[in-house]
Amino acid sequence: MATASEIQDNITQILDQGAEAVNKVILAYIANRTPERDMNWLCLQMGKEFGAIMLHSDKAKEAIRAGADGRQMDAYFETVKEEVAHFQAYYNLVNRTIGENTEIPVPDVYRYVVANIEDGQMALDDSMLAMKDRWPEHHKYLAGHVPYIKTQHPWVAEIFGATLEGAAGGWHWCMSQLPPHDDFFKQAAKLQEGIAIDELEHGPEELGRLCAEYSDDFNVDLEELYKQLRLARCQEVKQRNEQFLDPLTEAEVEEICQSLIDGTLDGFNLYRKAA
Repeated sequence: MATASEIQDNITQILDQGAEAVNKVILAYIANRTPERDMNWLCLQMGKEFGAIMLHSDKAKEAIRAGADGRQMDAYFETVKEEVAHFQAYYNLVNRTIGENTEIPVPDVYRYVVANIEDGQMALDDSMLAMKDRWPEHHKYLAGHVPYIKTQHPWVAEIFGATLEGAAGGWHWCMSQLPPHDDFFKQAAKLQEGIAIDELEHGPEELGRLCAEYSDDFNVDLEELYKQLRLARCQEVKQRNEQFLDPLTEAEVEEICQSLIDGTLDGFNLYRKAA
């Protein structure tokens, strides 16, 4: 039987390698930077954080419907407050960059992430699904693992939920290392640092709790789980490359993905350090 520590070590290694892989996308963005790329990643991330506000608000409502009350709701309130702070940071940077009265240069950003809670699970809203062809890699990142999860014990869905949200911490940390070339990069790095601290604290905490709950009775093929988590990290590379308007070629992305699948990256010591 695999121990909780062994499972957590394996998953955090995958997350750390995923952070290194995503950083390769960021380095390509820096090397091929344009004003259009600046605004595209920023506006989409702003929309993503707004979607997180709505999603976690819905989770809070589901908890209330299920009978949660009093101090049971504190964690939900803290999460929503945190997501609001993240959204405001991006929103304020947009306004400082283009002016408060200038139209958002990327249409439909508030349809980038629109999800509902159905029977305790996240489901993409029709308004978001209508954007699937516009941001295909983003949609695959959020929904591509669903067929696998549906065949597994509910514990697997919780692991994916924790790693999808937790993996963003690696991206935020890498973005916090943007070189101080100008005011935009300086401000972006500063706000990303604050978000990274939040995400790298919560992700490992949740993952540790879930790993401690694991039982062989769940009948989970752990090697297959690790494979699927690696594939999710590959998809994150594609999603971030899309968000930055493809600074990497398709061949370059595939080379990074193969290194993730093979587990040959050293990985950044982010999640293992935080665990």
